[in-house]
Amino acid sequence: MRLKYVIGAAAAVACASIALTAVGAGAAPRHAAQRHVFRYHVLTIHAQPNPITAGDPVVVFGRLLGRHHAGRLVVLFHRAPLEGGGFAPVQVTHTDAAGAYEFARADGAVLTNRFWYVASAGVRSRSLFERVQAIVSLSVTGPGGVSEPNGSVLQTGSKYTFTGTATPGRAGATVLLQRQAGNSGNGWNTIGRGTVAADDSYTIAHVFVVPSSQNGDATIRVLLRNDVRNIDSPSDSLSYEIEQTQNPNLTINAGVNPIVEGSADTVSGVDAAGAGQLLTLYARDYRHSFGAIATTTSGTGGAYLFNVTPIYNTAYYVLASAPPKGTTGTTGPTGNSGGTGPTGATGTTGATGATGATGTTGATGTTGTTGTTGTTPSSVKARSAVLFIGVGDALTAAASTTNINQGQSVTFTGSVVPSKVGHLIYLQRQDATGGSWHIIGLAFIGANSMYSLKQSFFEPGTDVVRVKIPGGPDNQGAVSTPFTITVNAISPAALTPASG
Repeated sequence: MRLKYVIGAAAAVACASIALTAVGAGAAPRHAAQRHVFRYHVLTIHAQPNPITAGDPVVVFGRLLGRHHAGRLVVLFHRAPLEGGGFAPVQVTHTDAAGAYEFARADGAVLTNRFWYVASAGVRSRSLFERVQAIVSLSVTGPGGVSEPNGSVLQTGSKYTFTGTATPGRAGATVLLQRQAGNSGNGWNTIGRGTVAADDSYTIAHVFVVPSSQNGDATIRVLLRNDVRNIDSPSDSLSYEIEQTQNPNLTINAGVNPIVEGSADTVSGVDAAGAGQLLTLYARDYRHSFGAIATTTSGTGGAYLFNVTPIYNTAYYVLASAPPKGTTGTTGPTGNSGGTGPTGATGTTGATGATGATGTTGATGTTGTTGTTGTTPSSVKARSAVLFIGVGDALTAAASTTNINQGQSVTFTGSVVPSKVGHLIYLQRQDATGGSWHIIGLAFIGANSMYSLKQSFFEPGTDVVRVKIPGGPDNQGAVSTPFTITVNAISPAALTPASG
């Protein structure tokens, strides 16, 4: 799946006549031109890439088909939104020996949605629509104006300010502060709103109530909604850990946060009750509820430490319990019963015999010993705040080549750990200033958590691109090392549209 609308290669229907001084110079009379148009010439047009981000290069190309197609003047027209009038000419060139032409719009020239068409030899092409995203930047500051870069830990109950610019902007346009929802990487919930000012800037204040530990997600972006100027335009996403305020009686901290999948980490803190306290560590990830995973006893000054190796984003908390006072006593053994005395002998018959003697009574058994008294079960003394440790995906990325001719494609392949089958993955291009990154292609991760992104490049020069998997409830996401793609110019006649 590719983030582009590939324009088909169907030839345009020729127009009967066009009143263009530049194109029509030296043309035959009107009725002759009409016969010439329908009989001999067809003019095609393609624009690559489409869509683009404001300021990105775009190449418009095609062919004049018919007799006498070499060396003919070609004029490129455009019509941008909110501009009065109709189409206006913006560039001129000539067809080559094969009737092919090419226009390269320099960086910064295409900032808004627009329609293109070309005209030559008394005919014009079809019109095609170029979709353009605005450039939306995003930065975050916390209490006291402290900068909070990507990967920072934010606190619930504190106010954070999200600021940036939307270029080209429109005063009064709405921007949405969004937090990612779901596990595919493509669902977003709006948690705040702002308005673009006259200088293209915006400001959105927000207080987080839901910590990362409750929904496993802390990925944030700002979205400028589509209008006549631009299509939906998101900023690059930022990943944060949003945590509860610490309990001073039992603190909890991570050694490193976030970490990369496969790395070890520590959970540590201090129990204000001091040494000898029984501590239990509980953990929860996106797939499981909280459960006890380890116990320890606080040491000098109440300090404690647990070693952990989470695979997914994981929430932790610690419970302090009263130490045991002793074990429950055992019950003493039961005394033995006394023996039964012997029965007296029976007298002889005849004279009344003497009565037999009475048997003796058995001795009483001894009493068992009393068991010791047991202790009352331990009670909970303190509970820490919930700590969220973000775990970034382990991402690999390779490019099939980094040196191509115009119009050729590069395939980026790799894998993601832990498994992310069905998750979105992006190909991003760095803007001309070397600053922000924006999406130029996307795909879904396939079997065995492998992916493949295929992208064509049309503007001669160099492009800096990278692969990014956005964060989500499971993991914090990751980016690859950037690739520099060199694109070599070729003859316009050899250019072909990108395949769908």
